[in-house]
Amino acid sequence: MKAPDDRAKPSGKPGLAPVIGVCVTAFRFGLLESACRPYHLFGRGPFFETLKSRVDAYFQQTGQRHTGNRLLHFKTAFAYALAGFSYAALVWGAEHWWSALLAGFGLAQGLVLIAFNVMHDGAHGSYSRKRWVNWLMGSSMEVLGGSQSLWQQKHNVLHHTYTNVDGKDDDIALGSLMRLSPATPWRPWHRLQHWYAVFLYSLLTLFWLLFSDWHKMIRGKIGDTPLPKRAWWEWPYFVATKLLYVGYTLVLPALYHPFSHVLLAFIGVHLLFGLTLSVVFQLAHTVEGAAFPLPGDDGKMADEWAVHQLKTTANFACGNRLVTFYMGGLNFQVEHHLFRKTSHVHYPALSRIVADACREHGMPYQSFQSVWAAMKAHFRFLKQMGRQPAALSAGPVAAATRI
Repeated sequence: MKAPDDRAKPSGKPGLAPVIGVCVTAFRFGLLESACRPYHLFGRGPFFETLKSRVDAYFQQTGQRHTGNRLLHFKTAFAYALAGFSYAALVWGAEHWWSALLAGFGLAQGLVLIAFNVMHDGAHGSYSRKRWVNWLMGSSMEVLGGSQSLWQQKHNVLHHTYTNVDGKDDDIALGSLMRLSPATPWRPWHRLQHWYAVFLYSLLTLFWLLFSDWHKMIRGKIGDTPLPKRAWWEWPYFVATKLLYVGYTLVLPALYHPFSHVLLAFIGVHLLFGLTLSVVFQLAHTVEGAAFPLPGDDGKMADEWAVHQLKTTANFACGNRLVTFYMGGLNFQVEHHLFRKTSHVHYPALSRIVADACREHGMPYQSFQSVWAAMKAHFRFLKQMGRQPAALSAGPVAAATRI
């Protein structure tokens, strides 16, 4: 079954790697996700059609749109106000170490709110019915030091299609640094990964800015998956936005403060920002109970796409309104993966529909009661993945099982 919102085309070749092909890059209009439609090799099933009809009925009965509402607009204004005020306080108002620390913390939290609540909905096309508004909100990624076009390909297309599939989902591909999938080759230092994970997680946004985005653009690939054919202006736009980011985060503050102090604040904000993003991303898919399916010899996945999402994704702290506000509904990861073009402000209501449908069809619906419970499940998972697989001590046997 094809993933919703993407049009699948039949493939004459087996194997998981989809032919992304030549795509008309429409990044400037916020159309990359719909312009680049990968092939899908998922089985067919009735579950998602039933679920989708119920969700559509909910929106028809309530008269609401799938996109954002006044709550989302308020969150956007709040997030940017917090980030802007904290930035101004850090550059022009902080005269003591404690005031700089407070302003830096506020700036990191403002950036987190922008990423979770504004950029994420915009990049998915769920912020507004207007494409230019989605592009504008998604361009918050450039404000954060990243690239909206790379994010859409990495996250919207690959991660949301091939969730937890080794070799396709870049979110579980950390090279040999960490083992986040049974299919990842084990290394002796993985025994300690539950100890050093927090440090690596904190480097996420610095890694985007200094290496990852450049590496993807130069190679023209995310992992082994080719990027869509780029328009002539994308490289200049990419370089210009990176330079503008460096300008407002390092050059401008250095006009008012010693560069060593600016660099220290820059790194400190990024460490907190990167750690928060990483932890939330990891709690959704790399926890006890999450599946890591691989295709069969015929290149097909065993489950329909929606069931695959249920088996690889977990919710957490769904009853906590503060967490939901702060994380932009990303604690409702199941609902997000099933309806990624629906704004996060609707996920609490949709969760009841999804949970009922899962019970009726005998489908898994994983949900942790709190953030702390999900974090414990994640670190237990890291510890489990860090153990040497029995198969390795017995001989060169595949570490992951195909289903």
